[in-house]
Amino acid sequence: MKIRAIRLENVRRFTDPVEITGIGTGLNVLAAPNEQGKSTIFDALHAVFFKDAKSWDKDIRALAPRAGGEPRVEVEIERDGSCYRLAKQFQKASGKGDLRIWQGDHLYLQSDAAEAWLQSLIKSPKEGGPSGLLWVRQGLTNFADAKETLAARQDLMSSVAGEVDSITGGQRMDAIRRDVRQSLDRLVTSRGAKKGGALDQAMHEVATLAAREEELADKVRELRGQLDQRQDLRRALTDLQDPETQQSLEARLRQSQQELQAAEQYQEKLTVAEQALRTATLVLDNHNSALAGFLARRKDRAEAEQALSVAAQTLKQISEVLDPAHAEAEQAEQVLATAKAKTQALESRLAQMQRAARLEQAADQRRALQQTLKQARSVMQQVAALKAQMEHGPDKAAMERIETARDTLALAAQAQQLGAFALTVTYEPGQEGRLTLDGAPLAGGSRLPLPEGGSLVAPGLGRIELHPGDGAGRDQLDQAQRALAAALEVVQCDSITQARAAHQARQEARIRLEEAEGQLQVLAPEGVMALMQRLDALPVETPPAEAGAPANEPEDEDMDQLEARLVVQRAEMDASAVALDQARQSEARHRLDLEGARVSHQAAQQRLERAEAALAGQSDTAERLAELQQRQTELQQDLAAQQAQYQALQQDAPDLAPARARAARAKSEQAATREAIQAHLRDLAVLDSRIATTAGMAVEEELAEVRDQLSAAQNRLAAVEFEVAVLRRLDQALEQARSAAQEAYIGPVLQELQPLLRLLWPEARLGLDAGQVLPDQLMRAGQEEDFDSLSGGTQEQIALLVRLAFARLLARKGQPAPIILDDAIVYTDDARIEKIFDALTLQADEMQILVFTCRQKSFRALGGTQLSIRPVSDPA
Repeated sequence: MKIRAIRLENVRRFTDPVEITGIGTGLNVLAAPNEQGKSTIFDALHAVFFKDAKSWDKDIRALAPRAGGEPRVEVEIERDGSCYRLAKQFQKASGKGDLRIWQGDHLYLQSDAAEAWLQSLIKSPKEGGPSGLLWVRQGLTNFADAKETLAARQDLMSSVAGEVDSITGGQRMDAIRRDVRQSLDRLVTSRGAKKGGALDQAMHEVATLAAREEELADKVRELRGQLDQRQDLRRALTDLQDPETQQSLEARLRQSQQELQAAEQYQEKLTVAEQALRTATLVLDNHNSALAGFLARRKDRAEAEQALSVAAQTLKQISEVLDPAHAEAEQAEQVLATAKAKTQALESRLAQMQRAARLEQAADQRRALQQTLKQARSVMQQVAALKAQMEHGPDKAAMERIETARDTLALAAQAQQLGAFALTVTYEPGQEGRLTLDGAPLAGGSRLPLPEGGSLVAPGLGRIELHPGDGAGRDQLDQAQRALAAALEVVQCDSITQARAAHQARQEARIRLEEAEGQLQVLAPEGVMALMQRLDALPVETPPAEAGAPANEPEDEDMDQLEARLVVQRAEMDASAVALDQARQSEARHRLDLEGARVSHQAAQQRLERAEAALAGQSDTAERLAELQQRQTELQQDLAAQQAQYQALQQDAPDLAPARARAARAKSEQAATREAIQAHLRDLAVLDSRIATTAGMAVEEELAEVRDQLSAAQNRLAAVEFEVAVLRRLDQALEQARSAAQEAYIGPVLQELQPLLRLLWPEARLGLDAGQVLPDQLMRAGQEEDFDSLSGGTQEQIALLVRLAFARLLARKGQPAPIILDDAIVYTDDARIEKIFDALTLQADEMQILVFTCRQKSFRALGGTQLSIRPVSDPA
């Protein structure tokens, strides 16, 4: 099918009738600014082919203009050599729209019959129709509709790979898989058993019976436990109520209380002795602290006097070596300044020589680039001429159609001869030639076809009119002749020989074009503009006049000698800098040492002053020291006496904590016994009531019955689970077989895609997901990249090439469909868009392509038939 013209009325902004005519067989381009109605035309085409005329849904309502009105869309198409005009009128009143189809001036179909004819022409994308693959809305080339068009891609693959049926069973395999899936869907879902299904019912029955069995088992266990518990309670109650046990508890309580009273009285005496011991210890500690402080102050004053003497001596020594260090640092600084001046002079002279050398090198590069640019431009002119030459003559597909038409004509002629009325005459001896056919003597002994009939005259008998039968018709032969003439007319050739020669010339031009493009790639791998930019980037300044060498410097010194001298001079400057740094560090260390000595001297002076202040007002005599030591001895003796008294009491003291624990335990034991007796009596009453209730429910008999029912339900569940396992294993095996087959039929896509892919990346290969028939990896430069990780522009370019490959497969299948792109190339840069144009032009030899774009300037290079939107009344 090919679209030849489009007319719109009352469609969004087009309230007045507009049309697009002259749509050619190959590449067609509608370039117009934004807001000119390109996407409106795309949506209108979609409505004509995929919306019922009686529909008034949101998509159709969106086509109605704001000013009011009912959309009308007409499309002229060509199918199997015949032209049809489709006129679809949508109306707000539900069910009132209409579709009419004309063939020439004759009303061919209308209403429901027309809709049925249109649906047979092109199915919707959801039903596997090819437009889901080839009609790309504005900005969408990333297969966002992959799920909707999956059926179309898989159907296309199955139809172009003949080995699919032999490998997978084709539609039989699909039917088996659907049956398996349906059987599984009746039993399970992706999250488990299907609600209400056989598996769910079996699982529910098993779970219910298991829960009931557990519940009854718990009740039986509970009953048995209650009987055992009642027996234990009765035994324990008898032991607690024994009279001898009660008397023993009373005696232990009285004895423990008497022992506790005696221990508390002795503890009071021990507490008084402990307090006296603490007081003596505190007095002795205070006296020891006073004595230690007196001795420490005396020692601190002596140490402060010694430190002050040492600090004064150190300060004098450091002051004597500081001045020589300062003089040495000043001398090193003068040496470094001289070395720097010499180094700067050498560096300046070397920079002048290097700049002159760079300018000379740039001049050589300029001459080489100019020569390469001249060659590249010449090759570009050759490429343009070869491309123009390739526009003439039939391509491979056209030649295949011509050869097919020639073979069909030969077969039709042979069939016409074999199926026509024929006559064979056998003469008696001496009678040869007496019969005449249309006035000419009729030879005998051979079969003579008479496709047009004739008049047979027998002398003496009369005239016999021969009329051809049904087999003598020329319809098939005439149709084959017209098909061959039409195929030759398309390529503007008068004969098959001329067409073959033109095709050979085109092939030779293509080979020379590939060679020229390869040469251009070698000369300008990044493009001619890149060569020009590199040429413009080269410096064009005139080398400055070389300055003369400084005084006492050689005049004929070259760059290498100057660099060697500069290295030596820089080493001398670095050595001078190191010497200066060492001298400054030495001076800084001496100054730091001097400052430290001053601080130490000042600290020693302050320490002596503090020590003398601490001893102020105290006598520093041996009598004072002897007095403090005598008082220390007396306090130590008093502390020893207190410790002996406390230890004597502590040895005979009873342990108060165990006595308190024994008394508390005896009292608690008696109370606990009384509480246990009361609790046992209450528990026995409750247990007697529960045992009587449970025993009357016959739970053991019901438990046995439920266990029998559970065993039967588990057997039924195992049978259903086995069925699910078998179905899943079968589905897995079928999927593996399908996957193996998909690897076989993915080849046609890659075969059609690889030449297009090489236009963008010469060494690249594209990986396709066998199940989805969509790109998943791009291999280039030895690297594998996931399709989703590529840039938006690269994804867009690959998706467009894949769609072109699908279109080629459809054409070879005998179901060519037009490709419609509505501003689909929005992320492609200027360099790659030229290669995309080459791909579109290459594919347009065998199919119809309509490109809607707002990038008027960029798409001028695409060529093709230029379309425009014009009012219907415009005679142009």
